[in-house]
Amino acid sequence: MITLPEYHVMGEDGQEYGPVSAEQIRAWYQDQRLERKSPIKPSGGKDWVFLESLPEFAALFQPPHPPVKSHRGKWRWIAACALVLAGLVFLALKIQKHP
Repeated sequence: MITLPEYHVMGEDGQEYGPVSAEQIRAWYQDQRLERKSPIKPSGGKDWVFLESLPEFAALFQPPHPPVKSHRGKWRWIAACALVLAGLVFLALKIQKHP
């Protein structure tokens, strides 16, 4: 049976909380109950470390990826302009044939 790692956290009030799961640590970070420099100790660990120093939580501190820009609107605009231009050329040729 696989056991998931658990952690103890030192709260701002000086109280020790835990053991809690990594999922709970992530939720507390998202709720801003923890920060990068929050003291944390893996269960069975000897020393307290900062949350940001544990590799399993590194993703919490990565900058968000910029949104992927969609070119769909750009291509629709180009297609619309091309259709209008084609229509104008057609009308110009039709008018030229029948003065």
